[in-house]
Amino acid sequence: MMDEFSFIEHLRKRIKGSSSVPLGIGDDAAVLNIAKGKQLVVATDAIVENVDFHIKNLSPEKIGRKALAINLSDLAAMGAKPTAFVITIGKPASVTPAWLFRFYDGLLKLARQYGVVCAGGDVSRSREFFANVTLLGETGKGKAIKRSGASQGDLIAVTGTLGGSLLKHHYDFTPRLREADLLARGGFTTAMIDISDGLIQDLSHILRASRVGARLDLEKVPVSRDAVKMARGHLLKARERALCDGEDFELLFTVPFRRRNELERVWRKRFPRVPLAWIGRIDGKTPRISWKDTGKKISAPKTARGGFAHF
Repeated sequence: MMDEFSFIEHLRKRIKGSSSVPLGIGDDAAVLNIAKGKQLVVATDAIVENVDFHIKNLSPEKIGRKALAINLSDLAAMGAKPTAFVITIGKPASVTPAWLFRFYDGLLKLARQYGVVCAGGDVSRSREFFANVTLLGETGKGKAIKRSGASQGDLIAVTGTLGGSLLKHHYDFTPRLREADLLARGGFTTAMIDISDGLIQDLSHILRASRVGARLDLEKVPVSRDAVKMARGHLLKARERALCDGEDFELLFTVPFRRRNELERVWRKRFPRVPLAWIGRIDGKTPRISWKDTGKKISAPKTARGGFAHF
């Protein structure tokens, strides 16, 4: 029978150190090096059994991957480079050490892919399984991309396709760190967020923070194949899913009109397989969305008032 301390010791031996983490697992706290002229960026997010996943429907590896991936997506939205993370796990009696090892297999495989180090964490008993990751990253001083920078006339863009994430995308998505790095380093974007709660809800966060309005072109919203599949081919229902399903983890951002052509050229060269869609424009000073479809003004889609709610 493996106890808590044996489990932690197993992880300590398994997880390699890094120059950015001189002191990791095994002490009361981790120690990280931060370069001069850099700012620390911190994101934290949790996944909870029967809220974010069903433990019987997903493999431990996929659940572990998702626990880290959603935090990597948050740092991508800030234009930051992830460096290390800590993780807290709630373990019910039904979860075995073997299951936990597989959970870490999925989590650490993704961590290695992006050069992120596990610096420590905590394990506790709980009624349902949960995992909370706190991810640390860095960016140049004053270079973090916020939600509050959108300006009149900026274009609104989104990566990838949206909707239908429940079928598989919510656990196998690719955090858009490389794409976000291009946007940040090139100074292309004025505001950015990752789409976790639905396109409309997350765009509304940008509008409120920037104190601006937006005009969206419904026909330009990129709808995923899974959204069409879940809607059984019904276009309007598929569009509703693209607007509101959430857990797409794509980037939603604003770009000055004058930078559009330049970004498109660079994007096609760097990310030929990642769609980039222009779905609207920042317009007005009131944080609300007006709509067009095939060039004509329309009323707001009913489901556009929805989106994922945590409470």
